[in-house]
Amino acid sequence: MNGRKKQIIFEKLIRLLLAGFLCPVLFAQGIPRSTGLGFRGGFWKINNQVMGVHVGTSGLNSSVRVEGAGGSLTFFSRLHQNWFIESSLGSVANVNVEEKNLFDEDVRVSVTIPLLVGVRFDLLSSRLESKIQPYLCAGTGTYWLMDTAVEDHGFMDEEVSTESDFFFGGYVGGGSHVTLASWFALDFITQYHFVDFSKSHPKSGFEFGMGFCFMWGRKREIFKVKEVQVIVPDIYPAYYRFYNSYPLAMATIENTAGFPIEVNLRSWIDGYTDGVRQSGFIEIPKGETSNIPVHLLFGPDLLTVENREPAVIDLEIEARAGVTLKKSFSAQVVMHSRNAWNGEIDKLTVFVTPDDPEILELSRSYLKADTVAEAADPMKLHQARILFDALGTKGLTYQADPNIPYDRDDRVQFAPKTLSLGTGDCDDLVVLVASLFESVGIRTAFVDVRDPQTPQGHVYLMFDTGLSPDGIGRITGNEKRIVIRENASGESTIWIPVETTLIQAGFETAWKTGATQYMEEAVLRQGLEEGWVNVIDVD
Repeated sequence: MNGRKKQIIFEKLIRLLLAGFLCPVLFAQGIPRSTGLGFRGGFWKINNQVMGVHVGTSGLNSSVRVEGAGGSLTFFSRLHQNWFIESSLGSVANVNVEEKNLFDEDVRVSVTIPLLVGVRFDLLSSRLESKIQPYLCAGTGTYWLMDTAVEDHGFMDEEVSTESDFFFGGYVGGGSHVTLASWFALDFITQYHFVDFSKSHPKSGFEFGMGFCFMWGRKREIFKVKEVQVIVPDIYPAYYRFYNSYPLAMATIENTAGFPIEVNLRSWIDGYTDGVRQSGFIEIPKGETSNIPVHLLFGPDLLTVENREPAVIDLEIEARAGVTLKKSFSAQVVMHSRNAWNGEIDKLTVFVTPDDPEILELSRSYLKADTVAEAADPMKLHQARILFDALGTKGLTYQADPNIPYDRDDRVQFAPKTLSLGTGDCDDLVVLVASLFESVGIRTAFVDVRDPQTPQGHVYLMFDTGLSPDGIGRITGNEKRIVIRENASGESTIWIPVETTLIQAGFETAWKTGATQYMEEAVLRQGLEEGWVNVIDVD
């Protein structure tokens, strides 16, 4: 065999073997990516042939046979759950080189090039987590057969002949993956190829191969987050106790597995929450969708927020069913300042702080300084009068909130702040008076007026004297100056309306004005009945 012929044969063998090592492995249970490309090499046990590499010599004669060496390149993509589709382009070669003497040699190369499309099915449920994952596969396509013979008799006497043909066929088989990483795995496979859909075809036979693949794309899902809907887009620090029991968002989660799963939702806001709040594992039946509320864990530190600023709710959703998968999401909200109020009267009660040390000290010092030996009024009415008039001596005045164009929220001062500033609007002053009254055990309520005939709303206070309706004579001879209300236990007691913006005018004037307003707006103009006057208990 001359040097040129040896080089040609060697190059052909290298090309055939390199082509045979290009092969993918399909996505198996242990490989969590949806798309991939891989490489596989091996041997085909073709009918009436012994696969492998054979070398022989006899005198001046020598031979080299490579039978069934090959491989393929395949691309795969997930169809649904354990089902995947693949397309492959491969090759398998039989090479026979015989050198009969110093001048004669025969080279015969037979190449089969399969172009196939098939499907693969993972045998193990996604509940099981295993490094070794078995699968079954099947497909169909074309087999291009090409035979080339080269006879060299020396002295440039060379004969070359080539024949080719196409056949349709199919394959069935199985294999197993060994997962080394989420993006990489080894593959071992055994398949039987039916060329021309015939087991007796000379090119039909078994394929034994191994290789590796690289994966990318989405991980296998056992659940899908269809939507994260924000229920409370604006967070007001003063309402932090309310938020601890009320969902701020709702996560809609669909079970895409063929079996029940359990889902746990973790939520937090960096820099604002006191830790991570968990929903606990909630079971979602197969194929169903569940709405899981998103709760957050807030504490008093939220009251240190001074400015309105954006914030992000971070969500980590964990699902388990043998395997455990996690997904992260986020939702945008707005964190308002500690003094912000959205105008809902029932939320104004959160600004009332009867247990504030400064308020407790102030109310007790006012009552301690009371020099009246024996008051004619009932105790709670007497205490309310003392506290209200004492505030008037501090020079508190009414002052509207500043106009902040970019922030439509109302602004409410906590009681100590109103005391230090010496001014406040109607909601600031009603919060201050309610805080003082509640600190000595006097129950209070807000009277919220949203008169349709005026552009602005108003709020003032009423408090519980603790007297039953038959004790009205101990308070006043005018029934229009009081309000009969039922307490939580269903008992009717006498309440007194007070216009808190008239602190400097004194308790009697504030009482008279408050009673007149209530009679006119709530009763005569039927504000209570029509819903534009509402009374909300502070506690």
